[in-house]
Amino acid sequence: MTQLREDYDLPERPPLPFRQAIVMFAVPLLALVLWLVLPDSPITVALLAIALLAAVFTGVGLVLRSRELDEKPGRNPVPPPSVDT
Repeated sequence: MTQLREDYDLPERPPLPFRQAIVMFAVPLLALVLWLVLPDSPITVALLAIALLAAVFTGVGLVLRSRELDEKPGRNPVPPPSVDT
């Protein structure tokens, strides 16, 4: 696997948009599963609210703490297309 990563210059971990998409799909799926598994009751509503808040804040925190947001651009960054000289 490392040979493929080196040959094609692939990142070591999934890119940030991919991780954001996982969080965006996992949170509603978790809500749906909790709603289907547990019957409608005040306890279900409370557990669902706590689980959703925990999932959202944990997921957003993990995405925002990713290294890609802290790393500086490479040595030869590509200039934006609007800057043609």
